[in-house]
Amino acid sequence: MSAIKLLFVFSPWIVFWIIAGGHSPLRLRIGICAAAVMIVVMGITRLHRGIILWTGVAFFSFAMVSVVWLMNVWVIHHLGIFASGSLFLAALFSMLIGRPFTEDYAREKVPIELWDHPNFIRSCFIVTTAWVLVFLANTLVNVAKLYYPDFNEWSYRGAEFAIIASGVVFTTVYSERAKRKRAAAACSQT
Repeated sequence: MSAIKLLFVFSPWIVFWIIAGGHSPLRLRIGICAAAVMIVVMGITRLHRGIILWTGVAFFSFAMVSVVWLMNVWVIHHLGIFASGSLFLAALFSMLIGRPFTEDYAREKVPIELWDHPNFIRSCFIVTTAWVLVFLANTLVNVAKLYYPDFNEWSYRGAEFAIIASGVVFTTVYSERAKRKRAAAACSQT
């Protein structure tokens, strides 16, 4: 999976993260609304799918009600944990049911005859495991924000960004390596 595709898959979450950053209630509401609209549009147009789509629908619906409409301070205070935690649980759940979320996106680039091949399935589990760790690490960063609120906000945001960037780099490099291995195996069979 390319870095561009990954950014597109997570674009509602990224838009939310960018717009809602800081401590402005207005920016928080705008970020939630923008991400919710993106989730709906991407779902309807089938640009987004699978468990990450449904996690986004659930999370941003919850945020629309509890933050935008009710302005629940407790939820606002814990929203970063809920966001990262939702993605962590969704990615973990997708693996537990034997359908890693990255498989839906990897199938776009892999010939259909390889979808049931053990190497393809293993690759999807490896990449999804990396994202489970990314989401867990970001959840822990958000937990740290609760216990150490006086620490520099930009340090937390920098840590979150670095963690996400490492997931993007890993996925891109790993996917390219797998693609080269497939091409080499196809050449050796001919």
